[in-house]
Formats: sequence, C-alpha cells, structure tokens
Amino acid sequence: MTSLRDIIGRRVLVADGAMGTRLQAAGLPVGRGGDRWNLEHPEAVEAIHRAYVAAGSDIILTNSFGAGAWTLAPEGLSDQVRAVNLAAAAIARRAAGPGTFVLGDVGPSGQWFAPHGTLTPDAWRADVRTRVSALLDAGADGIICETMMDVEEAVIAVEAALAAGARVVIASMAFDRTPGGRFRTIMGTSPEQAGQRLREAGATVVGANCGARVTVRDFAAIATLLAVSSGLPVMLQPNAGQPRLDQGRAVYDMTPEAFAADMRPLVDAGAAIVGGCCGTTPAHIGALRTAVDAARGLR
Repeated sequence: MTSLRDIIGRRVLVADGAMGTRLQAAGLPVGRGGDRWNLEHPEAVEAIHRAYVAAGSDIILTNSFGAGAWTLAPEGLSDQVRAVNLAAAAIARRAAGPGTFVLGDVGPSGQWFAPHGTLTPDAWRADVRTRVSALLDAGADGIICETMMDVEEAVIAVEAALAAGARVVIASMAFDRTPGGRFRTIMGTSPEQAGQRLREAGATVVGANCGARVTVRDFAAIATLLAVSSGLPVMLQPNAGQPRLDQGRAVYDMTPEAFAADMRPLVDAGAAIVGGCCGTTPAHIGALRTAVDAARGLR
C-alpha cells in the first residue's frame, strides 16, 4: 500500500466525520469525554469507524482527541494516557483494514500557557510525545493535531510529534470569523500567520476544522490563505453548519446533500484532504465522497 505521505497531493483524499456527536448518538452522556469508550466500549467506537469506511473515507481519525493528561483527568484517567491512545489506534486500525489510512488524533491540552494559565511548553511537549508514541505503536499512519486555537501550542505539538517518529503531521487550527469579516483563532492568529509558523515547525499538511461563526463555504477562503502562506497541502474539516441547542445537546441540521454541495468549492480551491467535523455523519461523508469523485470525473 502506498504510504500516506506519498499519496497526499496526488488526489483529493476524503477523511471521516464527527466522532463525538456519533458517540453521543450511541449513548455517551453529554458532557462526558468519549475517549474512555476506547477502553469501556471499543465495539461502539469501532462501529463508528467502520461506518465511515463504508461511506468512502480514505482516512479515519482515532478516537483520541481528548486523550491527554489534562483532558483525561476529569474522567479519572490521567494516568492512563498511553493505554487510551493505544486502544484508540488499535480500534481504528482494525476498522480501517488494508485500504484506509489512520491518523492519530491529538486535540489541544485544554490549558493555557502563561500569562493566561499555568501550562508549560515542556509539560505539553511531554504529553504529546506520550500520546503520539502510543498512537504510532498501535498502527497510526500519521498524526493530526487538530482544533488548535493557540499557534504556539500547535507548533510544539507538531515538533513533538515529529520527534516521536511521525512521518506525517497535520496541524489544523480552529478559526472564527470576526465582526470585520476576517478569520482569526480565539488567540488572534490569522490563517496566514498560522500557515507560516506551522510550515516552519515542520508540518506536512496545514488545515482548519471546527470554528465558530464560519460557514462551510468560508473554508475555501481559509484554504487559500493557508496554502499561500505555507506552501503546503491543506486539509479542511468544517462542521455541518451552525448548531442549535436542544435540551443541552448541540444539534446540526445541515443535510448531507447541502454539506457536499458547499464542500465542492473547497475541492475546487485545491484542498488536498476534505472531511467533516462536529455534526457530520457517515451520510455526510458518503455525499462528500460522491462530490469528490464527481469532481475527478469518476461519476
């Protein structure tokens, strides 16, 4: 099988969709971290992965977004970082089979560096290396550091992942739309600034996912800014539109057909990898698969 590093940029790759909202649909209580299900309900996690593979995903992400020391602490699992990440990658590897790539998912620490918080670069670097080493040991083809809001945290994560042996490291930031129409992280970083910093850190691919007050079509503009500033392939994972709250639960009403239609400009803008974030389902990814194949003239 061709390596993930070799295939990126040769054709548009389709990633998977949301994990958290799918776990909630499977019974995970709102407000609880889904990473512990790698240990407690691996069959449920594997079923979600398999649904995305069946929908046409070329890449699936491990259920390890919150599998770090600080994010596992509320679950009483701060001493189980390696075990949770090993389980996450093993489950995804089983579900992927020989024809689908696995990205080990590393989400943010949930903490802040000084002067806003007490997180230190060394502590964050060590946490990422523990997570990445476990994910790679259990079969991940590469690493994605996603939903990053602090570019400094993202830079350290990229460097730590490379130091741990990852051959592919994707760095994906979460941008919001400002009242003036610009795109910024909550720390004020622009796509242009992020693209340059992440390229310098050694990222293989830069990207954007999630975000507030941004539409699916906004990601086409973000893609251009990231690509020009970094000179790297771009990965985009928008939410399924804007959520509404229903009894404390976020509900996303964007249909698979509307999602796929709005994703087409992202493909036309040159995105190397496209997928979905919050609220997207296997049906959304299936519709996206059809749109990507149509853009390639396969259907």
